Amino acid sequence: MPFDFDLIERVLAAMLMGYLLGSIPFASLAGRLKGVDIYTTGSRNAGTANVFWNIGRRIGFLVFVGDVAKGALAIIIAWLLAVTGPLVLLVGAAALLGHWKSLFAGFRGGDGMATMIGLFITIIPALGLLGLASGTAVVLLRRRSALRSAWGMAFGMLVMLSLSLFYQIDRPMVMGLIGLAMLVFARNIIGHQRRGIPPGEDTITLDLESDLDLDLEDESDLGPTAPENR
Repeated sequence: MPFDFDLIERVLAAMLMGYLLGSIPFASLAGRLKGVDIYTTGSRNAGTANVFWNIGRRIGFLVFVGDVAKGALAIIIAWLLAVTGPLVLLVGAAALLGHWKSLFAGFRGGDGMATMIGLFITIIPALGLLGLASGTAVVLLRRRSALRSAWGMAFGMLVMLSLSLFYQIDRPMVMGLIGLAMLVFARNIIGHQRRGIPPGEDTITLDLESDLDLDLEDESDLGPTAPENR
C-alpha cells in the first residue's frame, strides 16, 4: 500500500502548529507581568495551577483559558487541514510537548493539564466538560495538597473513562486521550518529586479562604510577593 504523502505532510504541518501553539508560555508571561519568577514561586512549575494559587486568581484564570485554548486550537487546525480520526492525537501530543518544552521559554514549561483539558473538550465535548467539572471539584477539595492537580486529573479521567465504557462513547479515541493524560499525570508526579515537594506539603502562598471567593472583578493587584497564609 503506497504512502499518502499528502496526508503525511498535513499531519506534520498540523503537529508543527500544535507544537508552536503549545509553546506559548502563558504562565511565564503572567509571572513576568506581576514581577514574579514562576520557576521559583510555589510549586516552581510554569502552569495554570501555580499561577492561580500563588500569583493571582484573575490572572490565573486567564492563563487557564489560554492554556486550554492551545490544546483546542491545535485540534481545530488539524481538522482544518483534514487530519481526522486517531491522527489528531499526534497533533495533541505535539501541543503537549510544546507546553512541556516551550521553544519560547528555554525549553521549560508546565505539566500541560489545562492544555490536556483543551484536547478533551474539543475532541469529545460532553465527556470533557463532565471530566472538567468533576476534576475541578476534587482540586478544590484537595487544595492544600501539592498534588491537588494530579488528584483532579485522575478523578476526571476516571469519570470520563467510566462514562465512555458504560455508554459506548468513542472508546478508541477516549482511550487514546487517556493515554496522553497519563503522560501528563506522570510528568506532574515526577516533577514534584524532582523539585523536592512532599505530596502533603502546602505550596499555596495566597490566602486559601479568600482564594475560594472567585469574584474575579474584586481581586486586588497582587505584587511580586504574595501574603503568607493566615
